[in-house]
Amino acid sequence: MNRETKQFESDYLPLQPAMQRMAESLLHDEQEAADVVQDCFVTLWNDRRKLRKVSNREAWCIMLVKRRCIDVLRRRHPTVDIDSVINLADEPVEDDDRLVLALRFIDRLPERQAQAVRLRHFDDADTQTIAHTMNINEGNVYTILSRAYSSLKQMILDYERE
Repeated sequence: MNRETKQFESDYLPLQPAMQRMAESLLHDEQEAADVVQDCFVTLWNDRRKLRKVSNREAWCIMLVKRRCIDVLRRRHPTVDIDSVINLADEPVEDDDRLVLALRFIDRLPERQAQAVRLRHFDDADTQTIAHTMNINEGNVYTILSRAYSSLKQMILDYERE
């Protein structure tokens, strides 16, 4: 076994139990979590020379596991493209019922979320403009829009099930 392999094993293999616990807590499936962790170790090995610059190995590994788990969860439950539902992004709305439905969903959002979605999709405002209009920072805009999209997605899925 060469020096590089020994170094990798001593630096990263002890982190496997924490990585496994994180993956299991997100995926709720022991085997799928093990697959994610194994995939992460392959990535870590392939990027081992770049990893010399990483100061907190455990945080890096946990972040990698979280991102891979999110990818797995997205494949399980594909996201709904809000623009396709609202149908405002690139073309005029022709289906009035669809627009009315989208507006009804947006109106059910908390006030700040509804305002951010309207600015983004109806006024075509960028995050900087939304932040200025709403008197918040751009990071908050992303958070508010993310929460709004999550709520809208759930409303759309519930509506489609009816």
